[in-house]
Amino acid sequence: MTISEHVQLTADSVLLSGIHGRQRRQERDIQKIDLQRARRYGMREPARNGRFKYTFGGIVFIYDPHQNREITSYKSKDVSLDSSGTKNAQPIILKKEEDYLSHEMLLLRIVKRDAMLKNKKQWTSHSVLVVDMSGSMRRDDVNGSRCRSDGVWMTLARDFVKRPLQNRTRSNTDLISVVLMKDDAEVILKYELTDWVLYNKFIDLRNWSEHRPEGPGNYMPALEAAELLLMKNQTSQCSLSLMFFSDGKPSDRGPFSEKMGEIASKFGRRLSVACIGMAEEGEDFSTLNNMVQEATAYGAVAHFGKPSLDADSLSNIITGLASSLTASKTEMTNLATGETRKIRMDITRERKDTPDDFILTSDWTSYKYPSSNFVNRIWSWSYSQDDFVRVADIRCGICWKNVDEARRFACSHCKAYNICYGCLTGKLMKKHRETQCKNFIGQIQSHKLTVKEVPSFNIAMKTQIFGEGAERIVRKCRFLDDAKKFIGPIMVAKESRFVPEIDYDENYGSKTYTMRMNYHKEFMRTQAIANRFAIEFNNAIEDLSVHFSNSRLVTKLVRNISKIKFLEPFVVETYTPKGEYNVLVEPMLDGTYQKFNDNMGMVKGQEKQVNTDDLLGPLGDLNIVNKKGQSGLKGLDIIAEEGSESDEEESDDEIIEEKKSAPEEGSYQFSKIKDEHIPQAFSHFSYEKSNRYLMVVDLQGILKTNMDGTKCYQLTDPVIHKRRNTKKKKKLHQFNFGRTVSKHFYYDNLFSLSFTI
Repeated sequence: MTISEHVQLTADSVLLSGIHGRQRRQERDIQKIDLQRARRYGMREPARNGRFKYTFGGIVFIYDPHQNREITSYKSKDVSLDSSGTKNAQPIILKKEEDYLSHEMLLLRIVKRDAMLKNKKQWTSHSVLVVDMSGSMRRDDVNGSRCRSDGVWMTLARDFVKRPLQNRTRSNTDLISVVLMKDDAEVILKYELTDWVLYNKFIDLRNWSEHRPEGPGNYMPALEAAELLLMKNQTSQCSLSLMFFSDGKPSDRGPFSEKMGEIASKFGRRLSVACIGMAEEGEDFSTLNNMVQEATAYGAVAHFGKPSLDADSLSNIITGLASSLTASKTEMTNLATGETRKIRMDITRERKDTPDDFILTSDWTSYKYPSSNFVNRIWSWSYSQDDFVRVADIRCGICWKNVDEARRFACSHCKAYNICYGCLTGKLMKKHRETQCKNFIGQIQSHKLTVKEVPSFNIAMKTQIFGEGAERIVRKCRFLDDAKKFIGPIMVAKESRFVPEIDYDENYGSKTYTMRMNYHKEFMRTQAIANRFAIEFNNAIEDLSVHFSNSRLVTKLVRNISKIKFLEPFVVETYTPKGEYNVLVEPMLDGTYQKFNDNMGMVKGQEKQVNTDDLLGPLGDLNIVNKKGQSGLKGLDIIAEEGSESDEEESDDEIIEEKKSAPEEGSYQFSKIKDEHIPQAFSHFSYEKSNRYLMVVDLQGILKTNMDGTKCYQLTDPVIHKRRNTKKKKKLHQFNFGRTVSKHFYYDNLFSLSFTI
């Protein structure tokens, strides 16, 4: 939408000129039409004696509105560049919403805003916009805008208010505050409702009638003001965003990055940060970049954007932040009820890449009997039973001491009962065999108890979290020996990001927070099913050689194909004075953590769909022929499952098809299979192997090289898509794989690389 849609043509404007004004124009090579354009489109600000100053297209025009007369004009110091600015493109003019200018409408809005301020639980988001209004923001070098500051206000009005209102992605429960960054910080809009009245206010801010860019731009006062505004609403269901516009280095000095990190550490993932650098090439934006990196280090969703010198580029960046804010609000919404979920506010965050502790410090909470915090039980997951299964306790059954293998005596019958040598007597062991041993054996046989190696039944968890996802927060975790020294590998403890349910605990006579096992059930089931697919995938790769005459060569080649493995987590059930507290514990992945595909069609390293033909070289490179010696099919499409949805055999019990397959006829170039193909191939495999009911995606973790030279993807936190219609699969129909699961498959993007086994 350009200016010509809302104003009359410049040639229709009548402007009276005096002798003085004409002389000044002639001396300075300024045309009268330049003044007409300036009066219609320029940045307006008050001048002396009731006059106005207009700045447009490199011209400053002093105008007397009472006499409709030109006073004087001269060239602006903030003239546009040769390649951008008002000399090259018309400014975008937005029309005010006239229906929201009436006195009655403004009074009604005041009532709504007062009600919102009194009940902060109604806020769904709060955005703080810090806008640089130093003197350099007068520069006329942004295509589609009259100057840099005009570009900011125009795109905020259009892309941060108008379009979200039209799209109904934001409403008057989303509040906005504005801080001007000058010599000091000036809060000009505080907790304003996102509505058409605010839209009109942003349009007014485009002019310099009240707020003119001038003087220095000091970062620290603006950051401090933004922090105070963000802290206004401490309710945990309010999403937050901070947008920081600047066209250069700060005029002051200070620990700007540390301050941004301090702000981000209070809110983590709930806070979206965008630092936007508005200037031509060569401007130093290292401070803004460092601020973004520090915000990211404390878990905020942060981005640095440097738009090109045009309003549309700036618009894209602002639209991106608006989308981040919408995504944050969606994460905090209960999809079943539509209600906003509360983020836990008892969380402290450590900076990413903080070195691991080697000893137990005050930053850790230990859970060790007989203190008030202790581990009661540890649970694993049974794929066959689709339920939790308790891990046999390695502690002494008498004194509950954590006894290592060298100092304990395990029952030779059930293998699930331990007594330390200090408590061992013939009478106690005889009592166990008479009263408990059969019970333990029965639990093992019925898959209610499993004997698994765990370093200890004592653990410690760090107070500060180091990771935060859409659903979970992550702490560092270690097993402890009786001397409270770390033993075993570095672990991570995962728990809900949201405020847990509140129960009444009769033991303590008060309400208590309870971290329920049900929360972990979805994760455990999802990871167990994904790992079952991984076992089938790896076995299928290993079995490839039996289908070829030159099996020895194929065996050597498939050995180099990376395998897939998902971590096997535990749920540690602890007791505390506040009640039961359960966390999911798994090993920390040691290496470069990456996401190989996601649940929306992204595939690492691919900008578009990959044709399998692109992955093939000349057939002469390595042309392994099927035992039947026939040609036709080539490439990585090793096996294609037969059958269709209409004639497939349905099973209520099995979700992973057991039938075996062999490679189809054709030529296969195993040397062309690369490590980066394997995660996507596995996702496709899970789809085919489940008879197109399930698909394992959101593959993330590390690629590890083993001691023998083989490679394995160690993965965690997968997502399983489920076919919308699963009525024929009763067991599968009742499974819930979590809120990040889409209700439909993204076939086109996800299956760009077909490698089906």
